[in-house]
Amino acid sequence: MTAVDKRSLRVQMFSRIRDQINPTVMAAAMLLLAFSISPFAALAFLTRRRPH
Repeated sequence: MTAVDKRSLRVQMFSRIRDQINPTVMAAAMLLLAFSISPFAALAFLTRRRPH
């Protein structure tokens, strides 16, 4: 049997990440994600073939 305070590695990692993430870091990560995806989306939009 295991003690009550023992947690799996997955649960322990998730709880540490959840407790240590700052909302500012999450906002910066979302901005970086948006800035990295937007050129590809613009390129796909501009280079799509239009039916004649």
